[in-house]
Amino acid sequence: MQFLKSLVIGLGVLIFAGLGLLAYGFYHQARDPGWRMFSTAAPGEPPAAPSAPFGTVGLDLPAGCTIDDVAPDGERAYLTIGPEDGPCARVVIFDVVGGRGLGVIKPGR
Repeated sequence: MQFLKSLVIGLGVLIFAGLGLLAYGFYHQARDPGWRMFSTAAPGEPPAAPSAPFGTVGLDLPAGCTIDDVAPDGERAYLTIGPEDGPCARVVIFDVVGGRGLGVIKPGR
């Protein structure tokens, strides 16, 4: 019986410690969205170098095509090419760090 009491008390302490760590993480994440409790870099590894400017990049769009929308997402940008009902309809996925196109999504017809 004494062992069972100790086990329940120990697990209760672990639950409260876990809740405290969650609250700590939520607090810091709310104050600084880029904050991480545990680093993903190996110990002693220098931080990633900032990206170099890549100048002008051409998309080689056919005549009459326009960029209708740009949706940035971290290191990628999604360019919606239109008009929607024409032969230009597509989404171009672009790497903004490297300055190159990663792929094109065309609607199936």
